Amino acid sequence: LRVPYANVGPTIIPEGLEDEQVLFLTDILPTSYWGVEMSGMKKGDTVVVLGCGPVGLLSIKWAIFKGAKRVIAVDCVDYRLNHAKSYKGVETVNLEDYDDTGEYLKELTNGGADVVIDCVGMDGKMSTFEKIESMLKLQGGSKSAIEIASRAIRKCGTVSMVGVYGARYNLFPLGDFFSRNVTLKMGQCPAQAYVDPILKLIQEGKFDARDIITHKISLSDGEHAYDIFDNKKDNCIKVILKP
Repeated sequence: LRVPYANVGPTIIPEGLEDEQVLFLTDILPTSYWGVEMSGMKKGDTVVVLGCGPVGLLSIKWAIFKGAKRVIAVDCVDYRLNHAKSYKGVETVNLEDYDDTGEYLKELTNGGADVVIDCVGMDGKMSTFEKIESMLKLQGGSKSAIEIASRAIRKCGTVSMVGVYGARYNLFPLGDFFSRNVTLKMGQCPAQAYVDPILKLIQEGKFDARDIITHKISLSDGEHAYDIFDNKKDNCIKVILKP
């Protein structure tokens, strides 16, 4: 097997670090860091994080690390919200408790958050109409997080989108963003650029992502691991598969 740029991708892990400390450097640690950095979040800002899966929870931790004054976590899964609440000062909102979560967040933040980080993407809750559109290949999944963000962000704020989206989206709330001078930033994280800086923080004991690991399972039980993660069973947030 020929591996292009094999001399660039791999990183030598310093002695003394556990696998669990550095495993997430391959994906969710850079993605969550980049989502916060891309948003231009400043110390003292109010940040809303949509989605409390692994990337969302780490985004919350990075926002706190970078000095956010107020962090509000949004999800519809209680055990994920409870985990987010365990971080110092984090407020939580269950989107199923409100008819219009975006408007509620706008009121809660007195006009909107400085930054909204969308860690949900196309896997958010779909309306019946969106389900039909997606089945007919007229839309690439849900845009519920985008709609919440369009209401929860303040004028001249920034929405940072790191959740994965599909193809085209009908009724995209472009006018809501445009009329309020909102900046949209999105895309796939250039993870390699962040490996060394984050590794240094881990070495120095300044950042630790191991709290999101809820299950350590044998590789032979991989099918079970995917089942509990995908179907949100057994309070599963993040699984590590060991040979």
